[in-house]
Amino acid sequence: MSSSKVRIGIVGLGRIARSHAAGYAAVADVAEVAGFCDLDPERAAQFGQEFGGAAYRDLDELINDPRIDAVDLILPHNLHRDAALAVLRAGKHLIMEKPLANTYQESVEILEAARAAGVTFMVAENTRYVSAYVAAEAVLRRGVIGSVVQARTALYSHEKTRLSQPDFWGNSYATGGGLILDSGTHSFYLLKWLLGEVRDLVAHATQVLPLASEVEDTAEVIGSLVSGASFSSSFTSISESPHNERLELHGTDGVIIVDLMTDPVIRVYQHRKPLDVSALGLDVAAAGSHGWTPGGWHYESVVTEVADFVGSIVSVRPTLIDSADCGYAVKIVEDAYRSIRTGQRVSVSPQEAVL
Repeated sequence: MSSSKVRIGIVGLGRIARSHAAGYAAVADVAEVAGFCDLDPERAAQFGQEFGGAAYRDLDELINDPRIDAVDLILPHNLHRDAALAVLRAGKHLIMEKPLANTYQESVEILEAARAAGVTFMVAENTRYVSAYVAAEAVLRRGVIGSVVQARTALYSHEKTRLSQPDFWGNSYATGGGLILDSGTHSFYLLKWLLGEVRDLVAHATQVLPLASEVEDTAEVIGSLVSGASFSSSFTSISESPHNERLELHGTDGVIIVDLMTDPVIRVYQHRKPLDVSALGLDVAAAGSHGWTPGGWHYESVVTEVADFVGSIVSVRPTLIDSADCGYAVKIVEDAYRSIRTGQRVSVSPQEAVL
């Protein structure tokens, strides 16, 4: 590396960029944000003044600067592939926001390029870093609820304002829009992480509100897993609640329920009786210092994921998340859209060897 600290360049300064910058500030002993790049040069300059670091004209200028060790891509989905490949070919470490890419094929290209480059690569899928989900995994792996027979996920967001803006990139499939791509990758990653691969699925999507958008605002995907369990995943981008996620794992001996707007955020029942999860010695805080307040869990998980990325570079170790599972999530998204187009149930092919 060019200095004793990992020097980060953040590309794309949308609404989640500040959480990423805060994550690097939390590990300031080993990392620093050295540069910012955005289509709006004034925004890049503003971030530079606020967090420190130079403003770069474009991605090429940033990745060709030998003082930059790692790049954090926070871009519209359709720009992921080309930007990621450019960063990896420049030999920089890379963290990029989910989804991994606009398509499964592009996801595979990025994963292959990352392996060939021999750098640290990570998809910023904050689901893996939500402490309530980590606690749910620990309960599941201990066999407390037996074998899972049904899994249910839900993700509720409020995007009515942005979807009403004609110039919002998320309004078009061509530029990477689509509720199932944007939100579904979270749930499909979660299912893959906790329960394994999908066997088949059927999906339905609709646009409930007549906004300035061609993409769906409500969707449902149901199917079965290779394990034999059934699953259902619900999504909406027109909810008037704070951003929220929910997970239910129904097993042969009990149930795990995670709801990121409730206190406690995780509840466990064994043979219909509630268990004291804290007695299991697990960290069940929704969002660290932010407690269980709505939205706090999201911020905290992003900060944690960024710290893991830096730690993996410094300690030369794998990241906690397996980014190949993020590629698999895009595969499930494509199969869901194929089901919607055909009106048929779709069989999901096994995960490819490259992943």
